[in-house]
Amino acid sequence: MAQKRDNCIILLMDAPEPEKISQELKTAFGPERAVHVNSDLLSNIYKTAKSFPEAILILSYEKTARHPDLTWLDAEDPGFLEVKHRCSGEERIQEALQLAFFTGAKKAVLLSHLSPEIKKDWLYQAFDSINDKTVVVGPNQDASFYLLGLTQQNLKVLEGPGFSHGKSAETVTERAKKNKLAVVNTPETFSVTGEEALRKWMENREALPPLFHAPETRPPAQPQAQEHRKHHKRHVRNGTEPGLPPTPEKPPL
Repeated sequence: MAQKRDNCIILLMDAPEPEKISQELKTAFGPERAVHVNSDLLSNIYKTAKSFPEAILILSYEKTARHPDLTWLDAEDPGFLEVKHRCSGEERIQEALQLAFFTGAKKAVLLSHLSPEIKKDWLYQAFDSINDKTVVVGPNQDASFYLLGLTQQNLKVLEGPGFSHGKSAETVTERAKKNKLAVVNTPETFSVTGEEALRKWMENREALPPLFHAPETRPPAQPQAQEHRKHHKRHVRNGTEPGLPPTPEKPPL
């Protein structure tokens, strides 16, 4: 893996306000609920990208009067590439990529927050595969992409509109092949654009094991464990450790 500064992850961030949410989400969930769903998805992808150790992070964000910074996302206020004029999502992508390469990145990966189950291993795979002759595309089940990885030499696949809407994974793949570039795919996943996909994500989150949980049954004590308890109690009687409640095997003295 290259040095961290050679790799860049790009995220497009939207303020948690109904007018900043895509019409697709508002149609699927209603304006107010779409804000909460979108914010959860943004928080999810931000945590994944922030914790990835082998890349810097560029956040493209159009600030608003109610949300002039990103403290609603991260109390540490990560800073961002400000969108200074109203522009399309594709223009924002191109501006962020240009900044990434201008500041020294050799490889850039754009991620979509609508795909909540992106794995760190997929990011490693993407950065390992990107080169001047290879573009990396992460497809969703609806043929859109959740990940696009490329170098500055490969920006030609983004020339012209239409590369980030609809069946964007297929569009970018076709453009890459027309430019005689190889395409590597990371594993397929899904995007949250409706109730069914949202339910799937929530069920997957709930199915994850808790970080800490008590065992259902305590295994029988082994001789070594019993000796450890005796040794522990000797220290308690000697005053070297605060006392513990008596065990069922031996009543208190």
